[in-house]
Amino acid sequence: MNAPLLSVHNLTISTRGRRLVNGVSLELEAGRTLAVIGESGSGKSLTALTLLGLLPEGLDIDPATRLAFAGHALAPRDERGWRPLRGRRIAMVFQDPMACLNPFMRIDQQIDEALRRAGVTGRAARARTVVERLAEVELPDPAALARRYPHQLSGGQQQRAMIAMALAGEPDMLIADEPTSALDASVQADIVALLARLQQRRALAMLIITHDLSVAGALAHEIVVMQRGRIVERGAAERVLTRPSDVYTMRLVGARHRLDGADASPPDAAKTTKDATPVEALVQAEGVCIDYPARRLFDRPFRAVHDAALRLTPGRTVGLLGESGSGKSTLAAALAGLRPLAQGRVRVLGHDLTSGGPGLPQALRRQCQMVFQNPYGALNPRLTIGRALGEPLGLAGLAAREHPARIAAALDEVGLEREHMARFPHQLSGGQRQRACIARALLCEPRVLICDEVISALDMSVKVQILELLRRLQTERGFAMLFVGHDIEAVRWISDEVLVMNRGRIVERCDAAMLDGTHVRDPYTRRLLASRLLRQVA
Repeated sequence: MNAPLLSVHNLTISTRGRRLVNGVSLELEAGRTLAVIGESGSGKSLTALTLLGLLPEGLDIDPATRLAFAGHALAPRDERGWRPLRGRRIAMVFQDPMACLNPFMRIDQQIDEALRRAGVTGRAARARTVVERLAEVELPDPAALARRYPHQLSGGQQQRAMIAMALAGEPDMLIADEPTSALDASVQADIVALLARLQQRRALAMLIITHDLSVAGALAHEIVVMQRGRIVERGAAERVLTRPSDVYTMRLVGARHRLDGADASPPDAAKTTKDATPVEALVQAEGVCIDYPARRLFDRPFRAVHDAALRLTPGRTVGLLGESGSGKSTLAAALAGLRPLAQGRVRVLGHDLTSGGPGLPQALRRQCQMVFQNPYGALNPRLTIGRALGEPLGLAGLAAREHPARIAAALDEVGLEREHMARFPHQLSGGQRQRACIARALLCEPRVLICDEVISALDMSVKVQILELLRRLQTERGFAMLFVGHDIEAVRWISDEVLVMNRGRIVERCDAAMLDGTHVRDPYTRRLLASRLLRQVA
């Protein structure tokens, strides 16, 4: 057995007497990939930051902690000792590339800065290396792209530029912290495949921090599972993902398999039975076109949605699937009366929305509710959950003395406790905040519920909980639902019918059970399905 490139023994991080990371020990050999998986708050990102000497101030590291790289001992807080390694022998790719790239510097300037810090002298040599690195991460026309600013790149291109910057110093080890969490399904597959090729080509040691089991399964040789700061399971990737021994790992793997369809319950008979009498649609859209205003005086408006049509009927769910920029969220907002139409007609609960016509009456707005992607942004940080949920009741004219009982009942319906009424949004987990947003929408007794990317920022097990909650609530209440998302398994699992959008057009529509490589026709849909299969856990 080769000596480990990286060795971590008894890593313990605490704050104010509370242990955030507790006795973590790791080893990583050159040319191998180790995935550290776990849900938010498990301590995996703190572990990764420690391995670059970037642990934030205010956190205490136990004196018994031992770190070594290439056989040389390192003190966690020894900045002088970390400086020759950071960006040279150890590099890191962070989760959100747009937040990490300097918006005021071109891509070539940012990679040039990394090269100068790595000791590459000579402006011409650095300019050649910038293009070489961008070509290595398989970006098109790297010389031209190098002169763009971050906002001029797509999310996938930004992540590739971040990887190129990390490779600037020719590192022996690459740490990737949630490298695909903010990307669409097909872009995720591309980044995973790119990391695999780079690891093999350069014989890199890679540490992947992720809560996505499919990413871990596609890249890792070994997997470490963390829960509440502790390692609860470790072993070969294939064994951990197919034959887990710890209860927590079983729950994570089970959640992924449930969305993949292994444990999916059959749809309700009421949903699958074809009735001879057509059900009246609560929302009917025909020929819908939506424009964004021109940015400059003589430019044409940008058409975000072209000739879209769909029907939402009671007790059924239509899934709207597509990548970022496909127009799905724009269409969802228009169906809720939140965005004007350029052409076409939307009939919502008997009221027609047309170009230049009036919006939804206030009474109908309460019956057509929307749950947004970012629960933290959708809740006022200065209001407790009780006050936030009391606002729609006040607008509906309900007496203030009746609010607490109604709010408590709504929280109970979504699996929250009465005590959550007194908490502020920052005191809740991501899943709890999303449940609170769903409860707020349900307080108005909606007949139509529009869910826009409501699970995209959540951990896998929490995603499944929210999906099961929505399915149960729909069964009990019978509302029509539009579920917007880019996670193929999630959209297919919860939907009766799936529409696929690409560049503002609906290019595919089929029953959810038929969303596979055999029945779909459009090349774009086939590409989405192929990206899912590429990343699927073996």
